[in-house]
Amino acid sequence: MSASCKLVALFVLAALCTMPITYGIAVDNPLIVVNSGKVDKEYAELLMNEYYTKRTVEVNSNKDLVFTENIIYNVPAIEEFEIQDGKGKLLVEFTRSGDSITYKTFEYEEELESRNKDDEVTFMGKTYKLIDYNSGSRIVLGNKVKDIETTGEFTYEDYKFTIIGRNSNSELLMSVHKGNTRVENVKIFLKDRYTVKDSEISIYYDEYLESGKTPYFFFEIYDSIELKNRENYDSNGEFRVTLDGKRINLDYRSPRTLSKDFKLLNYDIKVSEISNSDSTVFFTVKRNANYILDMKEGTKYLGNNIFAVKIEKSNSDDELYLYKNGKRYEKIVDYQGSVQVIDQDELLSASSDLILIGGPVSNKVTESIQNSLKIKVTNDNPGPKRGVIQKIVNPKNKDSTILVLAGSDREGTKACVLALNQGLYNGQDNIIVELTGDNSVRII
Repeated sequence: MSASCKLVALFVLAALCTMPITYGIAVDNPLIVVNSGKVDKEYAELLMNEYYTKRTVEVNSNKDLVFTENIIYNVPAIEEFEIQDGKGKLLVEFTRSGDSITYKTFEYEEELESRNKDDEVTFMGKTYKLIDYNSGSRIVLGNKVKDIETTGEFTYEDYKFTIIGRNSNSELLMSVHKGNTRVENVKIFLKDRYTVKDSEISIYYDEYLESGKTPYFFFEIYDSIELKNRENYDSNGEFRVTLDGKRINLDYRSPRTLSKDFKLLNYDIKVSEISNSDSTVFFTVKRNANYILDMKEGTKYLGNNIFAVKIEKSNSDDELYLYKNGKRYEKIVDYQGSVQVIDQDELLSASSDLILIGGPVSNKVTESIQNSLKIKVTNDNPGPKRGVIQKIVNPKNKDSTILVLAGSDREGTKACVLALNQGLYNGQDNIIVELTGDNSVRII
């Protein structure tokens, strides 16, 4: 490897998933290539965030691992598809008539890690405390959002809670109103929980104290999910709930009312292509997750050469460290399959398709293939805030395709990335685009 190549410091992101067919290139494991020392790296991340699985891992103040994930699947399907990724199982069934899609089933299933009250569990990509568990009958999950100290009345969101009375056993009679409408009157004991009817709010009666003749009541408020067997659960749609031990099944009741592209639970489902040659429909499925892992002492592998190491100490001041490729980090942002490559000759000889971001001045790989470009990109052409998206055959590997996103200036390169993200590029050999605002672009 030459010294000049080492100085190039190319930043390459290799995705294990595939790009949607509408983007017009053969896309098994495409590589996105930019110069890590240029602003183009930010543009590459815009592209990656839209199309590639991304995971962030960091350590919180309680020495827990915090995960934020944007998981992307590119799914070819005929009549149905199922995604089972170890966190949950999604089943979607549909019929196709020309370019129209009618959904028959949207069903989600997940099994909780524990059935013990107050344990932390994850559900639909989020961490909750298990507030109540009755096998086969009722499960309540929640996260504390507020502590309440009151002498008789308090409010939360649109609800007002008024203590009407208390008996010698510390049982409270409480009225609950939403606006001016009474929801219900309830009885709640000390150290007991109550879930507000038709809401995602639950109340925990934590403590009662007296100061002179003044009573003080202490409550914890939780944002919660209540799931009852064979009853409906309303999230951003109406689901039929089936409970089987720790297993939760949610079956959407009105799938035929769903549009071709829709969002349900923590899934965003879009039809990216409908094949004209066979019955295949291509879906882009995004799943968002934000959860916490309470790790025990030792070493845990988190995938893609990422490790966590926890050291427990007697004074409870535990230590938790994150490593990637043998280097320690406070926070790791990990694109699935990402890798750093420096030798541009090896890169052009790779079997993968390439997406080059940046013109010949900022990207040495673009410079090396500029004689193969149909439209030359310079500081003057195509002009200020303008860029060219162009597709060529790799001059060093006829079986792969190169998509070049290059502008006369950094705004022009950004225009190319935005045009790709916003679906303005549909596989043409080349188009010229112009940045018209911070995040707006047009075809010239």
